[in-house]
Amino acid sequence: MWGRILAACWMGTAAVADPLAFADNFEGLGSAWHVAEYDFDHHAFDTDWRRAQVRLADGLELHLTPHDGLNRFVGGSVRREEPTHYGRYEVVMQPAKGDGLVTGFFTYTGPHYGTRHDEIDIEFLGKDTTQMHVAWFVDGEITNKFIDLGFDAAERPRAYAFEWRPEGLRWYAEGRLIFEHRARDGAIPTVPGRLFANLWAADPSVAGWSGEVKPGTWAQARVLSVRFIPDLGGTS
Repeated sequence: MWGRILAACWMGTAAVADPLAFADNFEGLGSAWHVAEYDFDHHAFDTDWRRAQVRLADGLELHLTPHDGLNRFVGGSVRREEPTHYGRYEVVMQPAKGDGLVTGFFTYTGPHYGTRHDEIDIEFLGKDTTQMHVAWFVDGEITNKFIDLGFDAAERPRAYAFEWRPEGLRWYAEGRLIFEHRARDGAIPTVPGRLFANLWAADPSVAGWSGEVKPGTWAQARVLSVRFIPDLGGTS
């Protein structure tokens, strides 16, 4: 219900009429989205990706379950097929709760796409869902902060956003600006990226950051709606 109501409002705005813009409440996935299906060999992840972990039910459900494979868990990950650039990225989501779990909404590009590694993140660490982990990568170099929200994000779906503009980055929770980084104070990403949403279990090697997932953990995150409004004053 949340996704349908919010997306209906979005689709009525002039911004979504722009060919670079989109709003999606996940009544289906269609050709705009790719669902991951592969084993993932990355030092920070204890998670492989499977299509069966991504389900449609009043929005998008991302599941994580135990797994006997390269990693101990399988999770769900989706990405937009077309890269996007400067603009406002919005999501209504409910992250998973539990040590070692990470729910993400982010733009990413890197060597797999023939570029340097640039990235902008909204992440929720399940060990403390009263905080948002904001991060950005510029040519593989990370800057990150934990921001207190004043509520528990895992309790119900809420609206979050980040703005990516030539002059800097801003993150929002429930329409409230919670963090800003200006380009004049340090580098920001500049390479167009693909938009992702995922749920994963962190590897024990990064437990100091994420907490450690208990064996046998099952978890679910929800992504009800997403919207992208391009910044027509910048490069799109």
